[in-house]
Amino acid sequence: MPVVKVLLTLHFLVNLITPLPSMPNFGILFDLDGVIYQGNALIAGAKESISLLRQNNIPFRFITNTTRMTKRNLVTKLKSMGLSLEINEVFAAPHAAVEYCKSKGYKKIELVVPDRSMEEDFADFDLHTDNPQAIVMGDMGNQFTFDLLNSLFKKILTGAEIVALHKNKYWHSGKELTLDLGAFVSALEFATEKESVVIGKPSPHLFQLASKPWELPFKSIFMVGDDINSDINGAYNVGMQSVLVKTGKYREESLKRSEIKPDYIINSVADLPEILPLN
Repeated sequence: MPVVKVLLTLHFLVNLITPLPSMPNFGILFDLDGVIYQGNALIAGAKESISLLRQNNIPFRFITNTTRMTKRNLVTKLKSMGLSLEINEVFAAPHAAVEYCKSKGYKKIELVVPDRSMEEDFADFDLHTDNPQAIVMGDMGNQFTFDLLNSLFKKILTGAEIVALHKNKYWHSGKELTLDLGAFVSALEFATEKESVVIGKPSPHLFQLASKPWELPFKSIFMVGDDINSDINGAYNVGMQSVLVKTGKYREESLKRSEIKPDYIINSVADLPEILPLN
């Protein structure tokens, strides 16, 4: 047998008995604010935990209810803090809202967000109308004035649907707890006697869309968050494993009051590798 043929045969046999690298059989979804960063700084250990996931080829994505900036601006902010990531690694509530409004056949919407550059994400809609079919609400912070809320109130009474990018009660500004979008959405629901459609966490939409590319069963996906309602409850409702961190808006009393219990509780994202099935 020619030497070349022998070598090729041996190479083929070696490939047969050499095990292929195993593909990760789990993925991770992260909340951002309060988990990866707080204020204008990364939470200690966040960068190292993300690097470890990259080294082990573990799929992950950041899902966020943040509505105060576009996804592009959010990625720029995180990069300025020292976290390396790509724009497709962030999945935000506004993207899911676009998909929802298209599915409903809406053409005219009112976009209530503080960052007007977010209008580029809604370029397929007429955003300058007095008769919107839907009002897409983000967190306006101190721009939530009586006049604004009263204007929205009247448009909802005439038929506009309330599409809330999330319904969080409060968030941590880096200095203190601050009222979030949910308080204002609830006020409009109460006044109009109409329920909103919630797009962001804990709605299943965001969890399902963000993890869809992995084609993994939900029970093989970890959701890491600081909010017992939007993160942990949301993960529970779709069948994902939940990891509660004691940073951001975490409050011991909220955990004790809640009927939802996380699968894991860790001090911070720095401790995440300790609970993962890493080889």
